[in-house]
Amino acid sequence: MSNQENMSEATAEDMAVIPTSQNRVSCNGGGGTLGHPLVWLTLGTDDKVVCPYCSRTFVKSTAENS
Repeated sequence: MSNQENMSEATAEDMAVIPTSQNRVSCNGGGGTLGHPLVWLTLGTDDKVVCPYCSRTFVKSTAENS
């Protein structure tokens, strides 16, 4: 697999939508030492927040979509 293909996979993974039941979430990029600094994010009035480092989207889950 080429480096370009590896980067494409990482980008797709990093941009994942992550369900949460919390109003405040933490994100470190999920890459261990290759991640980013730990940040705490608060879900907005639209019940979602996007990490400014890795673009992961955290969305408030409900009982219906859990």
